[in-house]
Amino acid sequence: MNKTIHHIRQLFGDMLYTMFPDLCIACIRQPKISGGFFCVECLHNMPYTDHFNIRQNIVTNHFKGRITLHHGAALLTFRDLGIVRNMLHGLKYKGKKETGIILGEIAGRKLIESPLFETPDIMIPVPIHPKKKLIRGYNQSGVFGHGVSVASGVKMSENHLIKYTETASQTGLSRTERVKNVSDTFAVTRTDDIMGRHILVVDDVVTTGATIEACCLKLMEAGAGKLSVLTIAAGG
Repeated sequence: MNKTIHHIRQLFGDMLYTMFPDLCIACIRQPKISGGFFCVECLHNMPYTDHFNIRQNIVTNHFKGRITLHHGAALLTFRDLGIVRNMLHGLKYKGKKETGIILGEIAGRKLIESPLFETPDIMIPVPIHPKKKLIRGYNQSGVFGHGVSVASGVKMSENHLIKYTETASQTGLSRTERVKNVSDTFAVTRTDDIMGRHILVVDDVVTTGATIEACCLKLMEAGAGKLSVLTIAAGG
């Protein structure tokens, strides 16, 4: 029942945001503060993580024993219902590219201010299949990465790693099923730029981490010197 009510509110919020674009990009109910993107309430309740200042966190621990990360971080803590879910849903399914860019710029500023993150040589977003990108109009991870690049100065490339096989949705799959679903679907196209470099992999959200893991393994095979991961959100 709660999820049904939340869905109805979200649909109503989407209609309001279309008619009144000055609404907060998170709750889509209250007006944005002057010169900002969030309302006062969301600004003060935004669930930012402390990952940029802690070497071992949810993201790094998630890949422990499977991938050696130089560092990893998520900007926000994800919960099933709430403003982070609203923003991710809008970015991925409602064409709200602005949300990804804004969150990317916030994450980019935190990255360059972090005492733990070394400045990466290149940033690579987790790719989506060209057919899906054509339908959606953009890769949500690439949009986030663009915002990170603007704020941090780290060059982003969507041409070094591609997804050449279209896979079924990961929703509802176990971690084992997700790993099987995405294994051998990615390819590195320009190994000379990867060899020995510090690569920052960016994505929208860490759930099981199967997709990010598959991308990192391909980059490791191509000779990446260091790998770091940055996402919009991770489960708390």
